[in-house]
Amino acid sequence: MSRRDRDREEELRENIRKEIEEELRAAKELISEGDGKTALLSTSSFSGRTLTSEELNAIVASDEFVDFFERSTKVIEKALDQYDILTDYTLQAHEIDEDEDQGNTGGKGRRKVREIRQFYDERWSKKRMISAIDFSPKFQELLLASYTKNPSAPHDPDGIVQVWNLNLHDRPEFVFHAQSDILTAKFSPFHPNLIIGGAYSGQVLLWDTRAKSAPVQKTPLTGYGHTHPVYAVDIVGTQNANNIISCSTDGAVCGWSVDMLAQPQESLILTTPPPSKTEDLSPTCLAFPQADPTFFLVGSEEGTIYPCHRYDRAGAKAGVDARVSYKGHAAPVMSVDFHPARGPVDLGDLVLSSSLDWSVKLWKVRAPAATSTISGVGALGEGAVSPLMEFIREDVVYDAAWSPVKPGVFSLVDGAGWLELWDITVETEEPVARISPSPRKDGRTMLSKSLNKITWEQQEGKRLATGGIDGSLTVFEVGPDLGGKESLKNEEWTNVKKLVNRVEAVGVNGVTGV
Repeated sequence: MSRRDRDREEELRENIRKEIEEELRAAKELISEGDGKTALLSTSSFSGRTLTSEELNAIVASDEFVDFFERSTKVIEKALDQYDILTDYTLQAHEIDEDEDQGNTGGKGRRKVREIRQFYDERWSKKRMISAIDFSPKFQELLLASYTKNPSAPHDPDGIVQVWNLNLHDRPEFVFHAQSDILTAKFSPFHPNLIIGGAYSGQVLLWDTRAKSAPVQKTPLTGYGHTHPVYAVDIVGTQNANNIISCSTDGAVCGWSVDMLAQPQESLILTTPPPSKTEDLSPTCLAFPQADPTFFLVGSEEGTIYPCHRYDRAGAKAGVDARVSYKGHAAPVMSVDFHPARGPVDLGDLVLSSSLDWSVKLWKVRAPAATSTISGVGALGEGAVSPLMEFIREDVVYDAAWSPVKPGVFSLVDGAGWLELWDITVETEEPVARISPSPRKDGRTMLSKSLNKITWEQQEGKRLATGGIDGSLTVFEVGPDLGGKESLKNEEWTNVKKLVNRVEAVGVNGVTGV
C-alpha cells in the first residue's frame, strides 16, 4: 500500500471518528436537557448514513477491526463446540455406546484409545514437519506444536509455533513466527502466557500469547549462547526462581533467566569422559528429574546416555559425570524421560529412552549423590550401566513418554506411524493398545506416516497428542486403565516397584508376572 493510500485511509478514519464524537456529544446534551427530548434522539441525532466504499474498506482493513473480528469469531466457534445440538435423547444407552465406538479406535475395553481431534491448517501446516508438542499446564484445552520450514514457501517464516484449542477445530488459537526452524518448544509451567522455543540457528526464543506473533525476546546469534541447533529446552526451578535450560548439538548447555536472554546466567560445555576416543559430545535430548533441578541426563548421537551436573558437587565437577554412563543403545538416542514420581512409592529413578536402534529401554538411574562405583548385575564394566528392560519394536522409535498419572503406563511413537501404549505391570512383550492417526484426505501416503513426538496432558493424563512428518497434529483419549485419576490404586506403584526389583535381582528382560 502506497503512502498516499495510507494517508487517505487515516483521513477517512479520522473523519468517521469525529462524526461519532459529535453524535455522542449531541446525545449527551439532549439527555442533560431532560427526558422530554430523548424521543428526538432516534430522529435528529443519529440520522442514517451509508458509508462509501472507501470508508468501508478503510474500516475493514484497519488492525482494530481485524483483531475484533478474529476474537469474536473464535468466541462464537468455541461456544458452538461446547454443546451438541443434534443429541437425540430418545436413543437407548447401548446405541449411544455403539456410536462412540465408531471412528478411529484402538485397544479394547478399559484400555481403549480413541482419536478425538486432528488439527491441520492449510495456510501454516502445509509441507511442514512437527518438531515438538506440549500441552498447556494451565489450560487443559490448549496445546502447541512447533514446525520446521516449508521448502515451497520461501517468503513465509521458516519456523512457526501454532497453539491449538480443542474447542476450535479449523484454525489455531495463536500462530507465532521465527526466522529459523523451530526444533523444540514448550509452555512455561510458571508463566502460562509464555512459550519457550529452540531454533536451528541456535537461538532460544520467547513468545507471549498477549503479544503479536514475533518473539518478545530472543538470544543473540553472536557472542554468548548457542551457535549450533538447539534440540532441547526445559524450564526448571520454582515459581519464584526458575531458569530456562537449553542444550545445543555442540555440547553447550546454557541457563537463562526468563527476564533477560541477552546472555546466559550459566554455561557448560559437555565433553565425553575418558577413555573415549574423542571429546566431542553431541546431545540430542535432555531430561531433568522431578526432585533435582541441578542434575540431568542427556542422550547422545553415539547412543550413550550421560548423567550431568549443573554445578560442582562432592565427588563430581560440573558437566558430565565421568563415573557412570548408561550404555545400551546402538544408535542416536531420540528421547529421555524421567518417571513423574507422583505416588506413594518413589519411582523417580526410572527413566525411559527411545532410539533409532528400533528399541525403547528402561533404566534405573543412580542418585547423583551416590559415589560408589557400580559392580555386579547390570554393569557392563566399570561405570557403565545396562538397561533393566528393553522393548524391541518393528521400526525406529522417535519418542517415548511416561503417563503422568499411571505408574506403569508409557507411550511411544515410531517411524511406521504407530502410537503404542504399554503397561509394564500387565505385559512387557507387547503393547496393550495400538493405533495410527487417521490419514488426511489430501495427505501423502507412505512417506508421511512417520510420527516424531508424543506428549501427555499432565493434569488428568487422559489425553495424548502426537504428530509427525505430514504436519497434522492428532489428539487421542485413553480408557480408564491407561489414564485418568478415577481408578488409581496404590498397588499400581507397588507392582511397578516389585517388577523393577525382580528384574534387578534376576537380570532377565521380559518378566510378565508381578
